[in-house]
Amino acid sequence: MKLILASQGFTTPEIAETVQELVNKPLSKINIAIINEAYVAISGKEDKRWLIHELFQISQYIGGNIDFINLRVHGKEEIKERLQNADMLYIVGGKQRILPKLFKETGFDILLQEFAKKKVIMGTSAGATTLGRQIEIEEYWKQRYGISYQDIGEKTLGLVNFNIIPHYLRGKRKKWNQEFYKTVLKDNPFEVYAIKDTQAVIDQDGDITFVGGMPEIF
Repeated sequence: MKLILASQGFTTPEIAETVQELVNKPLSKINIAIINEAYVAISGKEDKRWLIHELFQISQYIGGNIDFINLRVHGKEEIKERLQNADMLYIVGGKQRILPKLFKETGFDILLQEFAKKKVIMGTSAGATTLGRQIEIEEYWKQRYGISYQDIGEKTLGLVNFNIIPHYLRGKRKKWNQEFYKTVLKDNPFEVYAIKDTQAVIDQDGDITFVGGMPEIF
């Protein structure tokens, strides 16, 4: 199983080179399938320029076929065919808690586990946290998102035994600093890696490595 949990995608050549190594193909020949459905729940008042930029970065590095999988439109057989044609699945971020619900409603969570045995999966932001282990600390959800843990809905998929905090210390997120996460995650039973937009965490069959430097670990 080869998983990349990133904050913002192809933000550095180092991240792109890591993708090339994991897929074991030149970037110019990698075929990629993209799931990009988590942004739809973000308020219309919020600027979506980040999404255009992230997809543009993919096009700058990936030279093979770039496809989109729409879980609300495509049937299971078509999804399987599109996955078979891809070397890598890329799950874009967006609104928290959208993807676990969508994946489980459509049965894609099962397909994803099968795909992960053969090919590379990369998730960014909420697309990455969906792959990780569920954080169940009530104080974390209350202080970080203003909701109760009981109200989060479907749990994350737990394909890896850790999770990430994306966009660490970026812009308005600076108030959620090291001291904050040390407090709200002090009773969490597994590691959570806080990564910046130029970083990623790689899980290759349980072997954890970091791209872009060592993250904060809580």
